[in-house]
Amino acid sequence: MRIWPLSACILLYCFLQNGHGYERTPHTNGILRGPYLQFATPYSMYVVWRTDERIDPKVRFGTELEKLDRQSTAEAITTRYGTTNKHVSLPAGVVRLHSAPEGCYQYDAQLTNLAPDTLYYYAVFNGERRLTDCSSSYFFRTQPLPGTPKPMRIWVVGDSGTGRPTQFNVQSSMMDWIKAENHPLDFYIHVGDMAYSRGRDVEFQSRFFDMYDATLRNTVCWPAMGNHEGATSKGTNGVGPYYDAYVLPTRGEAGGVPSGTEAYYAFDYGRTHFICLDSHDLDRKPTGTMATWLKADLEQASADWLVAYFHHPPYTKGSHDSDREKQLIEMRRYIMPILEAGGVDLVLTGHSHIYERSMLMDGAYDTPTVSENAILDDGDGDPKGDGPYRKPPGIHANQGTVQIVAGHGGTTLRRKATMPVMKKIIVEHGSVLIDIEGDQLTGRMVNKFGELRDTFSIVKRTNVELARLVAPWQPEPWKAEAGDGKDASAEPPEDYIEVIPKHAEWRYLAGKNPKGGAEWTKKDYDDSDWEVGEAGFGYADNDDRTVLSDMQGKYSVVYIRHDFEIEQADYVADIGLMINFDDAFVAYLNGKEVARVGVKGSGKDAKEIKQHDATGRYAYYPLKDFEKYLKDGTNVLAIEGHNASPNSHDFTLDPFLVVED
Repeated sequence: MRIWPLSACILLYCFLQNGHGYERTPHTNGILRGPYLQFATPYSMYVVWRTDERIDPKVRFGTELEKLDRQSTAEAITTRYGTTNKHVSLPAGVVRLHSAPEGCYQYDAQLTNLAPDTLYYYAVFNGERRLTDCSSSYFFRTQPLPGTPKPMRIWVVGDSGTGRPTQFNVQSSMMDWIKAENHPLDFYIHVGDMAYSRGRDVEFQSRFFDMYDATLRNTVCWPAMGNHEGATSKGTNGVGPYYDAYVLPTRGEAGGVPSGTEAYYAFDYGRTHFICLDSHDLDRKPTGTMATWLKADLEQASADWLVAYFHHPPYTKGSHDSDREKQLIEMRRYIMPILEAGGVDLVLTGHSHIYERSMLMDGAYDTPTVSENAILDDGDGDPKGDGPYRKPPGIHANQGTVQIVAGHGGTTLRRKATMPVMKKIIVEHGSVLIDIEGDQLTGRMVNKFGELRDTFSIVKRTNVELARLVAPWQPEPWKAEAGDGKDASAEPPEDYIEVIPKHAEWRYLAGKNPKGGAEWTKKDYDDSDWEVGEAGFGYADNDDRTVLSDMQGKYSVVYIRHDFEIEQADYVADIGLMINFDDAFVAYLNGKEVARVGVKGSGKDAKEIKQHDATGRYAYYPLKDFEKYLKDGTNVLAIEGHNASPNSHDFTLDPFLVVED
């Protein structure tokens, strides 16, 4: 890449448009992540980025693209280092990253003494060498002073972090929408599950930072931790890839009461107060530290609007059921009474893979959830329909809340039943745009095709007397169609590498069982006396490369093994089995079970084998907990394929192994 001198910078447009949205600029000049924005206030902004080696980090910025006449100070930059070697001594002032790629550096640069509500351009440097393009896409706007009556637009996304085309399409439809309206985002709220499946550093990279690069470089993301991030990050100690990725207020620097933790926090934007909670792994009881802080923050809040967000929804019947799951029940029973007593207007959540939006409601804390006497307005809230929901001006206790479940940002969708407080229930991928201007808040759900699927407004204009409805409108009951259910298979990664190629030669054992019990699944097992054959294995259906002509009527299980190499296991974001099979299989990685379909038990003790016809198409099965078992260097994949009966008319076992590229 050409390195432009600062004096030669030319104005470029924020994004490169294509037919589906906007393209991400590839990482160059040793930048592994970012730069991206964090922790905005009226007077400051964080710029964060990673490099593959240590540099002399600088951020230059200014109010004109061609005149970046200010520079970050060394004292305002925190340097972090990626190493899994606990015995490495870090230089003074360098902080260890939890599980980042070995040898990488992260820089958290705080830019201070900024003017409120002001547009700045910026660039990242290594000493005098510019690392980022001279592009107008590298900009930020500081927040307005608290109390300033400025309109705002917020993008809300949840459960998006798959790295698959749907996630990209959801973002692209939002970008196309705001471009058509010529109304950009002010900031971005992610309500959790941004990095499937375990919130590892490599998953954050490929499924959040790479996917949202063009947005994150100029739009601050205010996050809530989801359960998938919680697999490797802990709210109890503020450690993990989630906490490495984000810089969040702990001392009330952005507004609100100091929380002392990045797990939950508050910030102000104009006349709106925002509250983020950790619904995953912290005490949710009213006597807990988080709830105690929440009460104190609500008591001092001085704003026209209150918005709260967290991961686990108090009300849902999507892929999760808030009447059956502890975290969801406790958020409803313990946290919602505090929020509603504090005058909250809008609650944003995810976790349940669906879009659900409630009527104007208050006081629905029981289990199971009922809508009787908990609905204050059972209209649709649409200004062009039944009209907006109306509340008195200011912040008042128990005057009605709208709940949004936005868990439809990219992962597989699902619906279990009907939540009676919901006005809209839509099983489509998409995201939510929230506009707040003066005395009106408007929410719109835009699906991945750019179609407007829901609109509602709340207006705080005149004093309104709200009454609880004894018999409010009820959504239609829902029943799954015949055959509807969860498939253990999934979509493969958008781009992948075959680490065990299709139709590779495998070691296989047929007609007898391996010696040593489960030892055959382990890396050091001696399979030198096994036969060698190309996948797929089987008989009688004309799709087999290694024909087992003696199998029918004699045996019903076949064992296969294949070694493969992984250079850096901690860089692997996803690994899975592409397989065409008939009837069932169990797969093992380095001796540990990682996939099972259609069979109980194993080997000669297998039972309850379900019939499954080979379709000729490969299904993808992610290897469960692979990050625990995958090693640098040589690994082994072992599979046992089962026929429902020795007398079955055919058999197929045709696998290959892929890693996300």
